[in-house]
Amino acid sequence: MGSWTRDQSDSIAFLKLNRPPVNALDKDALDELACLLRQIDSDSGVRVLVVTGAIDNLFCTGGDLKYWRKETNAIAVSSAGRDVFALLAQMEIPTIAAINGHVIGDGLALAMACDLRVASDRATFRLPETAYGFIPGWGTVRELVGLIGRTHAAELMLTGRPLDAAGAHRIGLVGDVVPPDRLQPIVLERSLALSSFSGTALAAMKCALRGGDEVACFERVWGSSDWHEGIDALLEKRAPRFERQ
Repeated sequence: MGSWTRDQSDSIAFLKLNRPPVNALDKDALDELACLLRQIDSDSGVRVLVVTGAIDNLFCTGGDLKYWRKETNAIAVSSAGRDVFALLAQMEIPTIAAINGHVIGDGLALAMACDLRVASDRATFRLPETAYGFIPGWGTVRELVGLIGRTHAAELMLTGRPLDAAGAHRIGLVGDVVPPDRLQPIVLERSLALSSFSGTALAAMKCALRGGDEVACFERVWGSSDWHEGIDALLEKRAPRFERQ
């Protein structure tokens, strides 16, 4: 049995982490995720990816320390998570982390690799590594500072104190907080809306947001077939009909 399940609804793919009891990641789980991401990236039928936890009230608790404590090669440990999360961050389609519960340690790196984050109001965020003699190794530190600023990041990472969903929303760690029973419907609604947009424009916008050459990203879409269709639809006061890439 794998660590992930893949489901699909129309053009929306769902990856659900299912590693009881705590949804922590070992090397096999990371390799499986990388394989699934490559499959989805090459599937023209998928226009949005949602990443979530399959265990009630657990999104991801980072690395499985029962597994990783056997690996003393720091480079191997660090690259194992960083490389996979980079694949997720660099996907051309929009990605949403549906945070259905607790996020601990480098589980936050998984959520931050997604473009959008929607959290259940039961979600909590905690980075306890310094209390146990190490620091996050899968890209969490730099990504978190870039996302919420050094002051908030230091508060989370140096103290290890938990942050509730409302606090995460207040500092910009998540975009929205919703009741647990509304998380899936709201994420599905947003995914369907995104799936109707221009795939070319979304990919170019993601590239620019991730630090790509903004001029090159603009030139990629200006004059394209989606550009023609979008402007024609705007002038004709109708919904655009973009071709699937």
